[in-house]
Amino acid sequence: MFDAHEKPLQHHGLVDTRAVDEARDAIGRIFCPHFLNVRDRTGNGFHAVHNAVEQPGYSVNFVAYGAEVEIDPGELSDFFLLQLPMRGAASVRCGTSAVDVAAGQRASLLSPTLASRMVWQDDCEKLIVLMRRRMVEDFFETLTHRPRAAIEFTPSVDLTTPVGRSLLSHARMMVEAAEGGAGLPDAYRSMLRDGLISLLLNGLDSNYAALLHQPAADAGSAAVRKAEEFIRARAADNISMADIASAAGIPLRTLQDAYRKAFGRTLSDGVQQARLENLRNALLKPTPSLNVADAVLASGFGHLGRAASAYRDVYGESPSETLKRVRGR
Repeated sequence: MFDAHEKPLQHHGLVDTRAVDEARDAIGRIFCPHFLNVRDRTGNGFHAVHNAVEQPGYSVNFVAYGAEVEIDPGELSDFFLLQLPMRGAASVRCGTSAVDVAAGQRASLLSPTLASRMVWQDDCEKLIVLMRRRMVEDFFETLTHRPRAAIEFTPSVDLTTPVGRSLLSHARMMVEAAEGGAGLPDAYRSMLRDGLISLLLNGLDSNYAALLHQPAADAGSAAVRKAEEFIRARAADNISMADIASAAGIPLRTLQDAYRKAFGRTLSDGVQQARLENLRNALLKPTPSLNVADAVLASGFGHLGRAASAYRDVYGESPSETLKRVRGR
């Protein structure tokens, strides 16, 4: 997922210590209080590193210990933890389920209401996405129009499946956004957050999997039209899938299915198309001071390279080529 020598978020270090007690206290303040035991009696290899960036409703983290450690946080209470091994292996127990994780093969997803316990091997390094419990449960409520409820996932995540590969790709985009700093719009960060929650709820096994896999109810054309109008009017803003469903007045799952049937694309694709059209219009009628980066961000995109690639796919030229052509008339 990352270069073997690359340490994600290396400019956002919060913990860098060889002292076990210091690591336990510092990482406990970032995540939650936990038991930490170094299984190497000499403790010579222990070197705790924790890099992290807080984002809207979630955080991205890189954690390594440099020695075999036992970690017992109990119930996480307020958050879910998607733990993606970058190197090495670990054994994880969440509730009554146990899973062995390894880089590129299997990850783990810890639920806040289930007690967890882990053993990390000495070479284990993990990229961890912390998702606030309230965000996940609110998204579930929007998705189903059911009351907020405690969601418990099966902890094993197979990274070789299409869903697993999508999670890895999505995690990379989250890291890129976190490393991009404050210059990226909140709309992009919100899109990443909602995209991950949707992948987790719709793609992984949980206590609500049967409900989430039921066929969505039919939606009237008026609701789909309201959703499209909302997207067109607010594409450049910090809108979420929940905002679109609220504007349409129907559950998100119902809207997703109806929107796909009506337009042949997903809601996310619809938002991207509207943003591409906004970008195109800005480039075709530029102000004297307009540059491509400002136009991309003003259109609601958060990543210049990804926006340029999507723009080329649709219009057959890069944003900079459009702007150059228009100004050369």
